[in-house]
Amino acid sequence: MKTKGNYKKYIYSKITLFILIVLLIGLSWILYSEKGIKNSIQKELAIKKLDEAVRDNKHIFSLKINDVDGNYIKYSYLDKNSIIKIGAIRIVIFLIIICIIIIINKRIKIFLNKKSYKQMYEFVRYNEILIEGKKYLSENENENLIAISFDIDKFKIINDVYGYKAGDEVLKSIVINIDKYFKDRGIYGRITGDIFIIITKIKSKEDIKDILDLIKTKIINVNIKDFNISVNVSIGLCEVEQGEDDIEKIISNADMARIKSKEINNISHVIFDEKLKQEKKKLIELERDLFKSIDNNQLRLYYQPKFNIHTKDVVGAEALIRWEHPTRGMINPMVFIPLAEKTRFINKIGRWVLEEVCKIIKKQENEGLDVVPIAINLSRVELYQKDLVDFIEEMLKKYKINPDLIEIEVTETTALKDLKFINKKLSDIKSLGIKIAMDDFGTGNSNLSGLKDICIDVLKLDKSLLNDIEKDVKTQVMVKSILNLSKDLELITICEGVENTSQIEILKNINAEVVQGYVYSKPLEEENFNRLIKDKSL
Repeated sequence: MKTKGNYKKYIYSKITLFILIVLLIGLSWILYSEKGIKNSIQKELAIKKLDEAVRDNKHIFSLKINDVDGNYIKYSYLDKNSIIKIGAIRIVIFLIIICIIIIINKRIKIFLNKKSYKQMYEFVRYNEILIEGKKYLSENENENLIAISFDIDKFKIINDVYGYKAGDEVLKSIVINIDKYFKDRGIYGRITGDIFIIITKIKSKEDIKDILDLIKTKIINVNIKDFNISVNVSIGLCEVEQGEDDIEKIISNADMARIKSKEINNISHVIFDEKLKQEKKKLIELERDLFKSIDNNQLRLYYQPKFNIHTKDVVGAEALIRWEHPTRGMINPMVFIPLAEKTRFINKIGRWVLEEVCKIIKKQENEGLDVVPIAINLSRVELYQKDLVDFIEEMLKKYKINPDLIEIEVTETTALKDLKFINKKLSDIKSLGIKIAMDDFGTGNSNLSGLKDICIDVLKLDKSLLNDIEKDVKTQVMVKSILNLSKDLELITICEGVENTSQIEILKNINAEVVQGYVYSKPLEEENFNRLIKDKSL
């Protein structure tokens, strides 16, 4: 990129100048010393008596005298040992200067590599886009502008099949292409992940078609060495009203249109319109209400039991959250959980859930019930909270809960993404005595090798693995293999989403031990759950 090239030239010019200055100083030093020696030799006879008078092996000194012509002569006396010492010191100083130059050069190269990577891969971060976007809107308030948000379809598959390095190369290639075709035409950048935004001027509706064609034919035309990767994108557009200066709103509108385009088959782009505007308005209202849900006592916990497949004994449960809205009734978790994650309100919800679970366990113990472990789902957002482990420990101490009675569930996608960090956080939680479960195993692109890399105790097979288990022998073989592998890894395996007795019989025959699903029980309110615990089994 041009910016990178100019910066690099600037740095190297400074290094070159520094080296030249050092060399000039060194050369002057040598010449000056040589001149002094020559003068001393020429005036040796004239100053012989002075030399004999002041010679002292214990001192080093210099002085200036005038010759007969009125010129200053510098006279220095150093004994042999002193000359050797000063020479050695000069050599050491020179070597130190060379080392400093080499270190500075290496540091600058590292910095430039990082800078280049950021420019080519990270491109422009979200905060910079907001700043530049606001300025761009102000400078073009009377122009017709359009915001385009797009992302790469099934980007996770590219990472899984070709590797993360290839995925990074795809992103960098798209960055280069955007810079090539949109430089000086507007603002653009990578918002997050594989999502990009472009805001540019248009003169007519025809320009929108041209921009779409440019994205589909040029921008996503990636050239990755050693790989032949075909890229498709989902695109959302938002025409900017003249005078609009809310850059976040504009990006949000375009992004909402992008997400909508993914929901419609055979449609590569969606333009933000009045219908989407109303949907967004409802989401904003829902978001506002969600923030009040805890204080207004609108959240509810339901408990779905887990059963031993052979004895039908209750061996555990999963806490599931529901939102009882005062005017809209029960809100589907698939609606409000993503909203909570996006706004980070999920952190408060998660902590509310943990404390409520601790309360019910303590209540069951006080009532003399045979308490079973209760699993709590943690989102990816929550795992990045610095004080998460401290909070969990605090709740265990506050309610005097045995850690064996709490289980933490994370999805397979969460567990295997950013593996090093997530594994460290889960290990810290596990150190409290809490079991870790990997939920939804089998969805998307499951990675069996991931089971050895993550510190889990429980593996939950997603219901999608069981959908055709009654009809397809291959599915039975596959599930049986996973069950056996899990057992060999000393993991507890739970088959979730079991819906009928036929599935139960097949699972019994392939060595399943624990099941969860409507075949035995739907999620129960606290009172009914306690009754089931009291009865101990169905």
